[in-house]
This record gives sequence, C-alpha cells and structure tokens, in this order.
Amino acid sequence: MSPAAMIDFAADVAAIFGQEMAVDAVYTPSGGGPASIRVIPRLDDAEPRFGEMQLVSERAVFLVQVADVAQPGVGDTIVTGGATYTVQGAPVRDARRLWWTVEAVPA
Repeated sequence: MSPAAMIDFAADVAAIFGQEMAVDAVYTPSGGGPASIRVIPRLDDAEPRFGEMQLVSERAVFLVQVADVAQPGVGDTIVTGGATYTVQGAPVRDARRLWWTVEAVPA
C-alpha cells in the first residue's frame, strides 16, 4: 500500500470513530492519568467451552484508535456509559496498525 493510500485509510478510520457507532470514553492507564477518547464497543457475553461444559461470562471488546492510546495494557480501565471495564489479556492491533482490539471485563 502506498503512503498516500495509508494516510487516506487513517483518515477514514478517524472518521469512523467520529460517527455514531463510536462512544465517548475515559481511558486510564495503570499509574497514569485519564484521557478522553472515543471507542467502538461490543458488549456481549463470552461463551467459552471446556469439554461439554459451557460457561457464560460478561465481557466487553473495544476498538480503540492507536492515535488515542499508544500502548494499552492489562489493568488499564475504560469508563463508558457509566460503567467501568478493566483491560484483560494482551490488546491486539489491526494489520494496518491503526486501532487496538481491547478485551475488558466489568470492574
């Protein structure tokens, strides 16, 4: 992908985070200060299976722009819609390195 195309794609991603599917949030890294950001939330129940046993647990997955949060980490918090979530597991960046997929659980 050419550098110009990458810049256009980054602008498109920024525009998506400015629309209705994204919501306001406050991101607080462990040991750091809070920052106002926009996230795209997916709030659902996880249903992991262990053999024939199935567990249901509440979880949240947030898309977070790399431009807003350079390095999210386990234990950081995201507050949105009056609820607080704690980041768990290692956040993963998309192939173009423009957003993080951050898994979190209610705090």
